[in-house]
Amino acid sequence: MKKLLLIFVALLVSGAMMAQGSKGKMTPKSFLAFHGGPSFTIGDFNSTDENNEKAGFAKTGLNLNLNYGYLFNKNIGITAAGFYNRYNLDKGFLHDLPGTDLDHWQFYGLSVGPMFSHAINDKMAVDLRIMGGVANANTPRFTFDGELLIKEDWKMAFMFQGGLDLRINTGGNVFIFTNADYMGMQPEFKIEDITGTEVDRRHQTISVINVTGGVGIKF
Repeated sequence: MKKLLLIFVALLVSGAMMAQGSKGKMTPKSFLAFHGGPSFTIGDFNSTDENNEKAGFAKTGLNLNLNYGYLFNKNIGITAAGFYNRYNLDKGFLHDLPGTDLDHWQFYGLSVGPMFSHAINDKMAVDLRIMGGVANANTPRFTFDGELLIKEDWKMAFMFQGGLDLRINTGGNVFIFTNADYMGMQPEFKIEDITGTEVDRRHQTISVINVTGGVGIKF
């Protein structure tokens, strides 16, 4: 995680320096965008089937992103992102267990990869991003009458992220940023009770589709 964070910072710094060195030219260009919105769970992560051992019972959640992009020319570039996702659970399966509760799934991480861009007109451009990285994800805590029974577990995992962005210039260096992308990973969790006894171990498939919007700046 520390290495990827350093790579992310290095991309920001080098992109800014290259952009400053290319004033007066159409390319290359750097941009930074902050965006957020709903994150829709799919597949096993969304499943509420009690007979599915990989059911995540995860409801629609929240995705926050900070995206950096640098275009080597008008069509090809590199991109990096830092992200945070959180999901509450569908707790219908707890109706026969009064007093029990589970909190949430969440993960954060960094990703990097190539970006392919196409200018629709002078005001709009669309980007295709194909990225890989790492995420640190955690399982829900299980409590009974407010007392902890099953601890949360944090695990690092490789993740894939890919999607489409639409950048709409509003004047100057500011633009509106919209995005739809997919995130997928499969961390292996070790579930323990408060005594440290392992009660379960599983590869949890986490698959989500994010639909976000925000603002960005070119530099």
